[in-house]
Amino acid sequence: MTGAMRAWTGGGRGARGLIVALLFVCFAGGQAGAGADEQLDLRYRFSWAGVPIAVFGLRHVTNAVIYQTELQIESTGLADQLFRYRSLTSATGAYGAPNRFTASRFRTSYTSHRKSRRIMVRFDPDTGDVIELEITRRGEAERSKVPQALQRGVMDPLTAFNDLRHRLASQEGTDGYAAAVFDGRRRFDLEASVTGREPAEVAGRVQPVIRVEIRLKWLAGSNQDDMEPAQAGNDTFRLELLLSDDERRLPLRLTTLDSLLTAKLELMPECLGPEGCPAVSG
Repeated sequence: MTGAMRAWTGGGRGARGLIVALLFVCFAGGQAGAGADEQLDLRYRFSWAGVPIAVFGLRHVTNAVIYQTELQIESTGLADQLFRYRSLTSATGAYGAPNRFTASRFRTSYTSHRKSRRIMVRFDPDTGDVIELEITRRGEAERSKVPQALQRGVMDPLTAFNDLRHRLASQEGTDGYAAAVFDGRRRFDLEASVTGREPAEVAGRVQPVIRVEIRLKWLAGSNQDDMEPAQAGNDTFRLELLLSDDERRLPLRLTTLDSLLTAKLELMPECLGPEGCPAVSG
């Protein structure tokens, strides 16, 4: 318990970097192709070393030309009593061939007993270059540590995973997927590849899944101590994502690899039922 609590607050290496990595898990909902308006609400339980720490809520809305994705995170149990972590992250942009998911605006804010921060990023829809960036910490303006040269041709983490899911669903991801990702504070290179298709038990139910290995390479931004050491090197973070092997490509579970304390984000059992999850509040 002590190690998990230290990790959550950032006292140990990996907490804040892991939260960034976990933002990638569930931004891939919806049907395989664009079309009629649709909305998806999902909930996930986040545990560290087997200890439940937070609940993630995802809302994803897509129609033929635009998308909006929203993620809420709330600490739970003892973690909530000690730290009361809350965050809200959203992305909006254009959806449709041939550009598929094109980032337009990304916002994120989080608070805890110790700190608060707000970030807003706007992207050029043609180039992916950052054209506006605002970071506020405790109400004071803060500068990004990511060089301007690394803020070109990028997309936010929510859009990156929307795009990744689309490529998998349309059979365009057989040779792997790569994206340059920028969340306002950190710059990552994301690479992903399918490692297998097989039945797996998720949230108490066995179902066909697609196994995807994700590699996040830290390039610049916040302190490198935010990344937990991995076998591939101190600047690389590996995760395994399970997607439902059907037309929905629902993100089912994300697990850290190479970590001393395993973190897991798993879809709640009620979300696999015929009626799905209750709507995310807000």
